[in-house]
Amino acid sequence: MAVDLTFANLNTALGSNAISASGSVLSIDCAQLMGEPSIALTDEKVAELLTNLMDVAADAETAFNANPANTTKLASYPQPVSGVPFIDSTDGNFYVSATYSFASRSPLNKAATTAVNA
Repeated sequence: MAVDLTFANLNTALGSNAISASGSVLSIDCAQLMGEPSIALTDEKVAELLTNLMDVAADAETAFNANPANTTKLASYPQPVSGVPFIDSTDGNFYVSATYSFASRSPLNKAATTAVNA
């Protein structure tokens, strides 16, 4: 049986209702997900959005798998793998590279894509 997280699972992991749906429109409140009071389409914040969303998905998957009622476990949203911290010589700040991954089970009909079972 194909199983995946719901958007409600993401909201629970986030501790807020940052994600809402109305008809075919899915909305993400960036103030709640990213701590951003406002967002413009020209903002260079795609990496921040995606990493925050993947962090929430990983937390939601952990909670989903810990629930004994969910007999099918997921293995689609792992925690990121972090590299060695380094200092950026241009701004003097420390950074770490993080690699995020996502695994899906994709049938020939892409509209039926689901998470991967553990």
